[in-house]
Amino acid sequence: MAEPNSTIEHRGPVRPATPGRRAALICAFPRSIAFALPDSGAVLGRTWLAERELADTEVSGAHLGIHRAGGVLQVSDAGSRNGTWVNGARLTPQDRVTVDDGAVIRLGRTLLVYRERLTGSLDPAPPLHGLVGPFGLRDVAAALDDLRAGGASNVLVEGETGVGKELVAHAAATALGRASPYAAVNVAGVAKGVFESQMFGHVAGAFSDARSAAAGIILAHDGGAVFLDEIGELPLELQAKLLRLLENREILPVGAQRPTRVDVALIAATNRDLAERVEQGEFRLDLLNRLALTRIRVPPLRERREDVFAICSELVARRAPPFVPEEVEVEAVERLLLEPWPGNVRELDATLRAVRRVDPSGLHLWSLAEVLGTAPHPTGALTEEVAEAAIAAAAGNVTKAAEKLGVSRGKLLRLRKRVQRD
Repeated sequence: MAEPNSTIEHRGPVRPATPGRRAALICAFPRSIAFALPDSGAVLGRTWLAERELADTEVSGAHLGIHRAGGVLQVSDAGSRNGTWVNGARLTPQDRVTVDDGAVIRLGRTLLVYRERLTGSLDPAPPLHGLVGPFGLRDVAAALDDLRAGGASNVLVEGETGVGKELVAHAAATALGRASPYAAVNVAGVAKGVFESQMFGHVAGAFSDARSAAAGIILAHDGGAVFLDEIGELPLELQAKLLRLLENREILPVGAQRPTRVDVALIAATNRDLAERVEQGEFRLDLLNRLALTRIRVPPLRERREDVFAICSELVARRAPPFVPEEVEVEAVERLLLEPWPGNVRELDATLRAVRRVDPSGLHLWSLAEVLGTAPHPTGALTEEVAEAAIAAAAGNVTKAAEKLGVSRGKLLRLRKRVQRD
């Protein structure tokens, strides 16, 4: 066979484009709605907002300048009367400031969050099984949709403390068609000596107090789901006990000679990095691989600032009259968006309760300061100097530095890599 006249050039791996993903400005206050990022050179003002059903008389006719070059967004104040703020720092008129993903922009009484890549609709999403997330929970919703379409019956829910992993776990059980019977077990709270009998049951006479047989949690919820919370805290010797269940859907009650088949979905949750625990020899790799057939990561609040005020409104409305817009200061909402919230929704809820006790009439900056203390000096755009200063102050701990800056750890690492390349 004759050889071709020329060699065809090899094409390397290509990442397919994600449909419906675009740069956007998401309004976080006074209501949740998103807009595709305007073209470079556009100037946003009162009319632009009014056309999108956002009436703000404190915004000038020409207020915010949009500038894009090489995929980087810069904004400027177009000579507005009331000024423009980025991450709490006021812009000097006509100066262009680079804006990173997740930056909070304030003009008048309107707060916008910039997102480099917003997936899906520009309209806010409804609550997700009790979790409020107009824009920040779309990956969670997509994972739940995959479960409905026939996902694996082992699910690992990952996220920091206070993000709502328990609600996501129950939503996963519902998506799998296993909402009932359903049991939640905090494995960190189960004593080592009784873990097997509580989980897998026992036969009569298996131990001194076993006067009669007991089914155990797993068998009692056959056909449903069992949620294992804080799975990362389970001691190594007990982790091995779960493998038979995860691999073969069998349990061996204490004292029994033969295993029992069960049909139960196992949903685990952790706020620990299990891969890191595996490297440290504190978690079994085979158990992690079995648990994580489907992984659902629930993002922390600092990664979904656009959802914060919507969450606040829901938390307040559950136990008291809702916020009255005229009694809410935009500066107070801005501070809520910029806080790192290491305790996430749980911490936010506790803060709102404390604020309501000292300020029952609304939401003001002074009452937030009484509860949270004085706000740190605004840093504006995240620069190399700001990042390195935060890392140094955290004794080199990038995670703590990211929390202090109110950005994700990944974003801080990406900035450092970009600077090193330059």
